[in-house]
Amino acid sequence: MSQEKMTRREFVRKAAVGAAGFAIAGPSLLSPARVLGANDRLSIGIIGPGQRCQSLMDEVHKLSEKCNVQITAVCDIWTVNLDKAANKIKGWYGAEPKKYRHYEDLLASKDVDAVIIATADFQHATMLADAVSAGKDVYCEKPMANDLREAKRALKAVLDSGRIVQIGTQRRSEGAYAAAAETIQSGVLGTISKVDINWNYYGARWRRGDVNEAKEQDVEWRRFLMSKKYREFDPHQFMEWRLFRDFSGGIADQWLSHMIDTVHWLTGEQYPKSVVAHGGVYVWKDGRENEDTFQALLEYPKGFLVSYSTKFGNSAGDGMFIYGTNGTLDCNKWKITGDGGGGDKKIKGEIAIQAKPSVNHMQNWLDCVRSRTQPNADVRSGYSHSVADIMATRALRSGRKVIFDPVSQEIREV
Repeated sequence: MSQEKMTRREFVRKAAVGAAGFAIAGPSLLSPARVLGANDRLSIGIIGPGQRCQSLMDEVHKLSEKCNVQITAVCDIWTVNLDKAANKIKGWYGAEPKKYRHYEDLLASKDVDAVIIATADFQHATMLADAVSAGKDVYCEKPMANDLREAKRALKAVLDSGRIVQIGTQRRSEGAYAAAAETIQSGVLGTISKVDINWNYYGARWRRGDVNEAKEQDVEWRRFLMSKKYREFDPHQFMEWRLFRDFSGGIADQWLSHMIDTVHWLTGEQYPKSVVAHGGVYVWKDGRENEDTFQALLEYPKGFLVSYSTKFGNSAGDGMFIYGTNGTLDCNKWKITGDGGGGDKKIKGEIAIQAKPSVNHMQNWLDCVRSRTQPNADVRSGYSHSVADIMATRALRSGRKVIFDPVSQEIREV
């Protein structure tokens, strides 16, 4: 092993030591993290510089001077993406970033302080666990996980490591939601019985017209599949992975994750008690496996029901409403009224939600990396939304009601 970095084989070996079941390597196996002084520049590595990551990279670049940060390394299993990202980074900073095909090699580099993970949904949890076990702080896109076993492993890895992890549920950094959470938890709505969420779009979401740009000789296909069953290279599955069940829960992973996270924040809940779900491919019959129309009902221990709905065949009807015995919060207008409420405590007039100052979600993470404080969307919130997403996907695919046991942290069908 060289003084600069471990080999990939050595990294994998060390990360596996002591692992059994859901457990992973603890802090004793961490690479020593560089101690950052106030004037030290943060060195950031990018894992998966695809479509979503382009905006995250742009955010880091815009914060380069303010947060004293620079992207110095990039990793992708597709050479086209890797080269494009490296050229973009060189144009920004005037220096060629280190390029990696395997994320373990990037994680083994002592020159990288923190990483951004923006790969396919099914890859997030494993890469997150490996990253913190390598001593890196992490910004990880949502969903944090779409497999319960992997979600548990990632949660334990982060908590054992003490690394700073921000999950990409950026509404956690928006001031209107922060103010609404404070207002709702004051009890002003009375007893909450229902939350309605509709988030819609018209179009063949997640289809890409350029899938044949990905050539098998340029892609490390087996690396993309990770632990998934091997199948022949398919540019549609590689480029449009959100449409395929092996790689993503579709709407549940991509969109429900955002909004159920806000429900958890606003109400103080952590996990659903039970979930039922239904949906299908009703409009975009283009070979996709994941539904273009989706509905889930999530019941919570405090005694309220969340109705979540997304349709890709009509964009009308977006909104989020929280119904209590004293009135209703309209999260489009950020106003509470007495509409629908009753009794002596029915709200009179309107209560406007006065938004707190918003912060840039990426800056919040970078600031917390320096201060060693917890960011707005920490790993526990990521684990909670992952449990809800996994329950919804399992209910949808099984056609059964599923329940979650918060003691055993297990999901079962009933």
